Amino acid sequence: MHRHVSAPARFFSQLPNAIIRHPRLSANAVRLLAWQLSLPEDADEPLWRTAERAGIGKVAFQHAKRQLRAERYLFEWRRQNADGRWQTVQLLTNVPLSPDEAREHALSPDEAREHAASARGVPAVARPVSRPAVRPAATAPAAGAPTRRSAVPQPLETPVGNTSHPPAPTSSHAEHQLGAASYHHAAEALLLSLARSGPHLALPPRKARHWAPLAARWLERGIGADDIRTALTAGLERARSPLGALRWRLEHALPEPAPAVAAVPPDPSSTPLPRVSGMRECAGPHTQPLLFVPVGDEERCPACRTDAAAEAAAAAAPSGPGLTAFRAARRALAVPPTST
Repeated sequence: MHRHVSAPARFFSQLPNAIIRHPRLSANAVRLLAWQLSLPEDADEPLWRTAERAGIGKVAFQHAKRQLRAERYLFEWRRQNADGRWQTVQLLTNVPLSPDEAREHALSPDEAREHAASARGVPAVARPVSRPAVRPAATAPAAGAPTRRSAVPQPLETPVGNTSHPPAPTSSHAEHQLGAASYHHAAEALLLSLARSGPHLALPPRKARHWAPLAARWLERGIGADDIRTALTAGLERARSPLGALRWRLEHALPEPAPAVAAVPPDPSSTPLPRVSGMRECAGPHTQPLLFVPVGDEERCPACRTDAAAEAAAAAAPSGPGLTAFRAARRALAVPPTST
């Protein structure tokens, strides 16, 4: 193996062989580290920007960062600046460092002490900051003197005009909005389902959402989904612009609403009466009350009238000669009572 090396006169960087030949660093990790170490000292370029310039993807970039942190070439800290915002401090080195050594190089003494205290769970002791005394102003009262808070009187009456809190919508208004939203979603689903009739009626979702208010008017008229689909798609396979014809039908072919029919109040005389209203309770000897339909002014049921007629006929019939002779013989044989 022959090699030819020319020493560059300018625009070069010194990189240890331990990084180039590191057995546990991938090519992306070595390239990311070498790129950062070759930047000028005043350059403040984050690692993700270097990965973009080097053509390293997101997954490979995260994998390279884990390798550099594991081998102690990369250190990161989270700190809060003077404005209260959190920022990430990164340190890249060409030799492996311990966490304490890296903290001494990257952080100030105060930040290093606070970070070490937070890592041990001990609150850091802040140094007292001496502020110069400020003399009070010559105005009366002097600046900084306590003053009483001005009391704002409450209004005597409830405000009648517009307030900052708008009134809550009524139930009917909320129901109307809910119904309109449901019609809009149903109309959008109906327009998207027209593609089943043929590929010439396939609508993009954005156009279906834009045409949904036109189709919602059909649903509000009470027309069924199958009837709407038939009315909109009939004969469109022969149209030059099927979607244009569909838009025209949505806007202009809406059927007129059926005329309202005035409700006619029911005629009391034409209302059928219940059958029991024409019945009467029988006055005959029954175990339970018996209802019957009278023909005239009768007060007994047909069965009672039949029994009464049979009894009357039997009482009016004359007795025969045999019955008369039997009764006379029985009276003759009767023994008169004896007296004592």
